[in-house]
Amino acid sequence: MALTTLQSIDAEIKQLEAQKKLVEKRDFEVPKAIEVLQRYARVLTPAQRRKLAKIFGSELGVETANVPARAARARKIGRVAPKYRLPTGETWTGRGRTPVAFAAWEKGAEGKAWRKANEGARFPAIDGTPVKAPASTATTKASRGAAKKTGKKAAQKATRPAKKTAGQ
Repeated sequence: MALTTLQSIDAEIKQLEAQKKLVEKRDFEVPKAIEVLQRYARVLTPAQRRKLAKIFGSELGVETANVPARAARARKIGRVAPKYRLPTGETWTGRGRTPVAFAAWEKGAEGKAWRKANEGARFPAIDGTPVKAPASTATTKASRGAAKKTGKKAAQKATRPAKKTAGQ
């Protein structure tokens, strides 16, 4: 067993020496590659510059700040400040579906009394001033759509020739 252990150690030493040579070669060639990339950075497209900046970071000295990335052009979605606050302390931004607590407060006695005191407002605002409820766009859109449909139908009937009956 001593012979096989010695042979395996020799093989491992040779393998480690080969790895050392590769690392030394890489350490010598990488700065040259970076220098070449820095020289040609001006002729690269913005997408190529971004890729290189991701790979190498700031080592290249490539200006990426003035190049708009896809993420910078994308719509930024952030947190929205709450718009309404109930006396219980719950808050709501006024976006999306009405929270259960707000719907329950609105239907309750306290909510009804508050609405009577603050005509046209739906919920108490954070700063204390009542926020006017927006006009219902659903009814106005529906009425507009109905008017358009009736207008189209009337126009079609006016342009169509009258149907002939069997007696004519």
